[in-house]
Amino acid sequence: MIKNFKLALLPLLISSIGVAQVPSQYQEQLNMLPESVRNSVFERINEDDFAQMDDQRSILQEKEEDEEEEKSIDELIKFDLLQKDYDRYGSLIPKPFGYDLFQNYERNDLTSVQSAPADYILGPGDELRINFSGSLKASRKVKIDREGNIFLRELGTLNFSGLSYQKTQEELDRIVEASLIGTEASISLIKVRPIQIFVVGQSMKPGSYNLNALSSISTALFESGGPNVSGSLRNISLKRSNELIDTLDLYELFIKGNSAVNIKIQSGDVLLINPIEKQVEVFGEVNTEAIFELKEGENFKDLISFASGFKPLADKNKIILTRQAMDNEIFVKEMSFAELKEFPLQSGDSIYVDRLPSISVDANKSRRESVSLEGAFVNPGIYYLEDNEKLSELIERAGGYSSEAFLDGGIFLRASVAKREKDGLIRAANDLEKGIARAIQTGQFSQVSSPDLAIRLIGNIVEQLKEARPLGRVVVSFNLEKIKNANLEIDILLRDQDRIIMPRKKSTITVSGEVLSPSSYVYSKNLSYSDYIELAGGLREGADQDNIFYLLPNGQAAKPSRSWFSDSELTPGTTIVIPQDTTELSNLAFWKAVLPIFSNLVQTLAAIDALSD
Repeated sequence: MIKNFKLALLPLLISSIGVAQVPSQYQEQLNMLPESVRNSVFERINEDDFAQMDDQRSILQEKEEDEEEEKSIDELIKFDLLQKDYDRYGSLIPKPFGYDLFQNYERNDLTSVQSAPADYILGPGDELRINFSGSLKASRKVKIDREGNIFLRELGTLNFSGLSYQKTQEELDRIVEASLIGTEASISLIKVRPIQIFVVGQSMKPGSYNLNALSSISTALFESGGPNVSGSLRNISLKRSNELIDTLDLYELFIKGNSAVNIKIQSGDVLLINPIEKQVEVFGEVNTEAIFELKEGENFKDLISFASGFKPLADKNKIILTRQAMDNEIFVKEMSFAELKEFPLQSGDSIYVDRLPSISVDANKSRRESVSLEGAFVNPGIYYLEDNEKLSELIERAGGYSSEAFLDGGIFLRASVAKREKDGLIRAANDLEKGIARAIQTGQFSQVSSPDLAIRLIGNIVEQLKEARPLGRVVVSFNLEKIKNANLEIDILLRDQDRIIMPRKKSTITVSGEVLSPSSYVYSKNLSYSDYIELAGGLREGADQDNIFYLLPNGQAAKPSRSWFSDSELTPGTTIVIPQDTTELSNLAFWKAVLPIFSNLVQTLAAIDALSD
């Protein structure tokens, strides 16, 4: 263990060696980059110093066994840390369920909002955008004042405080109809008023938190880091004016997906995370090995339900219960599911589900190739492929499309294409890191008007290149009549693990990229390109107006026929994309080579957003 502890310290030692060698002017520019990018660029700047690092490594690293020499440092450390967590059954001792969900939470802007629910009650501090169309074309950004009023030069003072979002729209329609002939108005919520709540009890970070008025109990919990190791996931009290309003059971949300329990909070609310009362672990042949929290009256049947049931090879007649008695004696009993189903469990009980001994799986047995059909098909599902089966043949075998199918928006995903796209993005990221390193060493960033902005922008691009997960989308025709009648070979031959998604007919236009409120909006033939930009809050300061493009429903990217969209170009399912302005980088020697990479990245990210919409 001491040996491996030395190995664990190795990256830190290497890092400290390198940092001392970086000139101060380099370090200042490196600090402007995202951490993951900073480390990579640093290594490229200090390539000549790697020999010294290797000497330091040899001092710390002892000769390993042949088997260990093949393992990476991370693997060795992981192996040592985990081996003590294996029990006598050879299974990894599980961790408490649900707590890790709070660890990777990234805080977002809690004041911005993409859409508001119809029942949201407006109040002082909310910011609205009022768009007029028809005889009067205008857009007004207003904020509800302390008295609940807004002022519009066209309509005067209006009071919306205490009205729901839907009622506000109805009231606005009534007022506009009476006051402005031939004019229609729409309302959108662009910024939500802040509220203050308190999280106390067994919390990772108890205290007061400033959230927005749309926040729910789960928002407050994630902001505060969730319960600590002693805190309950199933007994969280919501108090308002010293009265108990509700008790939250996060298992309802995390396991059953019941969002109804995730109620909205109000300013002044107190969340009390109560201590855990009972925990039982289950591992072996269950789908989710973990330590689960049980409420009074819950039994083994409930525990298995929390663990998402048995695995196919579970031996339901060989379930081993381990319990520590009051005198510290260990009680072990082998039971069947039938015996254990209603068996009362105690805190600290351990359940091991054995594997059927008589069933074995031939690892060398070939698996039949399959394709997934999802969405608006008559019979969606997983299909085993026939020899040399093509797209149209499989769709016909599945009964064709349903009446709601949106053929222009059909999506064809292929894993091999996604891999090639990802490899290309990684290569691009590596090339860009080299360019950054050279630019720092040669002082190229001094050639731009805002060096700090340029470094941060390029650093963010590299980070996005590394993190992007391409879809592997292939543009194909889903028109069966066209495929059958075409002289060209447009009917694609299917491969194993292809994924075909047929969405239902869309009625929205999506605006993404450098706008204040990226979102989807109901399609109207009366709305122009500029109208949708305004609905999205208008362009951000860093928007590139000259390179705006849109994604067609079939995944193809296209530029507008002119500087503004014609109405004919806007069809339901289209995504308008506003990229970031990179003019600041034009003076950098390596940016010309990088610009096509950046354009492809923007299209990739936009396609991912469009698919998830």
